[in-house]
Amino acid sequence: MMRVAMLGLYPPDPRYILGGVEAVTYLLSHALAALPDVDVHVVTLRAGVPHRRELEHAGVRVTVLPQPRRGRLTWHRAGTRLLLQEVARIQPDVVHSHGSDVYTAAAVASPYPHVVTVHGVMAREASTVLGWRRRLAREVDRWFERWVLRQAREVIAISPYVEQAYPWLRARLHFVENPVSPRYFDVPEGTEVQGRVLCVARVIPRKGILTLIRAFARVAVTYPQAVLDIAGEMDSFPEYAAMCQAEVRRRGLEDRVRFLGPLDEARLYTAYAQAQVTVLPSRQETAPVVIAESMAAARPVVATAVGGVPYMITPGETGWLVPAEDEEALAEALAKALADEARCREMGRRARVAARERFAPAKLAEKHRAVYHTVLDAFAGERR
Repeated sequence: MMRVAMLGLYPPDPRYILGGVEAVTYLLSHALAALPDVDVHVVTLRAGVPHRRELEHAGVRVTVLPQPRRGRLTWHRAGTRLLLQEVARIQPDVVHSHGSDVYTAAAVASPYPHVVTVHGVMAREASTVLGWRRRLAREVDRWFERWVLRQAREVIAISPYVEQAYPWLRARLHFVENPVSPRYFDVPEGTEVQGRVLCVARVIPRKGILTLIRAFARVAVTYPQAVLDIAGEMDSFPEYAAMCQAEVRRRGLEDRVRFLGPLDEARLYTAYAQAQVTVLPSRQETAPVVIAESMAAARPVVATAVGGVPYMITPGETGWLVPAEDEEALAEALAKALADEARCREMGRRARVAARERFAPAKLAEKHRAVYHTVLDAFAGERR
């Protein structure tokens, strides 16, 4: 039995998952736990938790630790220490961290073999935030990312883009994509609402929501039945969310652009089922889970050709790619999708076929297990 200590963001309520990293940690840990020879222990930090807690979610043991304050200012020393103490209790065969922050700092500092999955590229995301305080914070994150990843020996790249973004990595790379909830493969075809456009994204500058609203305003003139649903939290950058809401009012689109907030899986399932097309207008992405979800749900995607997105979508086959922050090109692609329901359905079918091969959790759990064995063999060889 292989024991894995998985370090990363884990949702306090699995019905509400905030962001791709939480989704991946949750889905992968449960898919690994379903394998007969893998024992998974998840360790996560959570703000507002007064003391260490142990939970069990469907065969996965989860330890929740209180997240120290001012971690960024102290180079995450306290958080790293807490995580290392928990890893010592678990005594794993391998430590698997998600991200390039405190979790990876603990993984590379532990005495056990480690593997790191890189999700967001801080060096590329730093320029997408608003305000000098946030930009300064992201700059600190960028330097921490470089410091900690230079210590990593084994890295799982969820996209070929990771190798391009980090040419200075010393680690050996293993290419394994992110899983998607198996529930989305059951979204039925033929339930789309004509003109329904769905964007599953947090309302933050990096996601390009303001550009999307302006592009949709162009489309709305020609397609009076078109409705844009934006599903994602609005609290992280309230000033940006307010700008987006003001733009909707300025364009007179209050009845046609709906801010749904974060949706649980059941409501997100319904949103995908009703969408004719999905859209992700981001300024920076690595391998967004929402694109994988949309493909699994048999819905074509209009997305910006940034980061690792072009490795996920085949233009003209499973979706459309447009330049970032180009509202005219985004509007044109959305118009093409809304003009041809039959083509959307065919593209969605192709997307689902590709998603079954690439994003099914059971297949990806087996690939991760194979990576763990490779890492353990290399570690054992070094110690002989």
